[in-house]
Amino acid sequence: TQWLSVDLGANRTVEQVTIPWYSSYYAKAYRIQCSTDGSTWTDVYSTTSGTSGTKTHTFTARTARYVRLYCTSAESSNGYSVTEFGVWGR
Repeated sequence: TQWLSVDLGANRTVEQVTIPWYSSYYAKAYRIQCSTDGSTWTDVYSTTSGTSGTKTHTFTARTARYVRLYCTSAESSNGYSVTEFGVWGR
């Protein structure tokens, strides 16, 4: 598994994540997770059938300081390549 997380600096209301996967370097299985403390994570989105291209995941608004992309399975042995990780909310 591999992951990346974003620290928003303070608790914010988040409700959407955008991930532009690069070509064939995308995750087949991954989760989007939120946390207020960086230790306890809650899944807000998960898939086991990911595809390449830009993916926008909208979920029920929640309070979080940290947002994490947690990848568990790559499409190929090339691994993962995320060109940007957008976190959106209010």
